[in-house]
Amino acid sequence: ADKRQADDTDGPKPPQKKFFRSRAHSNVLNNNDLWFPATPQDVPLSSYFPRRSTQNIRFVDVGSGFGSLCLSLARTFPHELVLGIEIRPKLVEYVQKRIVALRHEASTSEPDGSATSMPADLQPTYDNVWSIHHNAMRFMPNFFEKGQLEKLFICFPDPHFKRKNHRKRIISQPLLAEFGYTLASGAILYIITDVSELMEWMVGRLTESPLFDRLPREALRADPAVPLLIHTDEGSKVQRNNGNMFIAAFRKREDPTAPREDPVLLGNDEAAAAASDAGYTPEAGGELRGKSW
Repeated sequence: ADKRQADDTDGPKPPQKKFFRSRAHSNVLNNNDLWFPATPQDVPLSSYFPRRSTQNIRFVDVGSGFGSLCLSLARTFPHELVLGIEIRPKLVEYVQKRIVALRHEASTSEPDGSATSMPADLQPTYDNVWSIHHNAMRFMPNFFEKGQLEKLFICFPDPHFKRKNHRKRIISQPLLAEFGYTLASGAILYIITDVSELMEWMVGRLTESPLFDRLPREALRADPAVPLLIHTDEGSKVQRNNGNMFIAAFRKREDPTAPREDPVLLGNDEAAAAASDAGYTPEAGGELRGKSW
């Protein structure tokens, strides 16, 4: 019997992560033999979100891993559709089985009636979240219409330290053009990493891009999505290792052609302070660059 099969006569059960381990990295330049829709209208929403197929996807987590951020977003923003895109198929299988089990549990459980129980209309149903196996560096405009997305999350991406592999990094000027196409005016792109050099790379390219303006820390402190970033699977690993964490967010400009003053390139101190605002500060003397890798 397949040990990864988590269903029994009582319905689907939560999968066990130990049966879905996968390599930490995947070659994004070779993973292109994947199905993709001809147009965004061909995205099978009724398969991803059976009870919410008339809505449009607004939140996307690129490199969603074991799905912890997607599920947190689904609970925090119950009226929005959340889609995770992950290139490693075993992780996608795990997340899909986990969502199916959570949906089943939500549909069969009854409120306990206690004073501390959540009202029925606020109970998470997980009908608004799904994960797909795909390469987010390809075919994004095939999945999403121009200006469709409101939030795009890039959490702990592969740093690709070697110079010859920098072209594989998820933040680059050509990819920012694709991401910008799918983001609405005023939509937000979030980045978080524990690798100092990678943060400088990502912030540098986003700052110089005419498509985005960096959000100040005040805006991040008021955003309920930001604290979720430090509690992903990878974020929890960084915290256990007492590593650094850097957070930044950029808003899509309403008119990228409009003149603006030269943006100030802020250093990693600002991004580390944003992580501290979100709830994580490494203990003094214990910062570990790239420890989670």
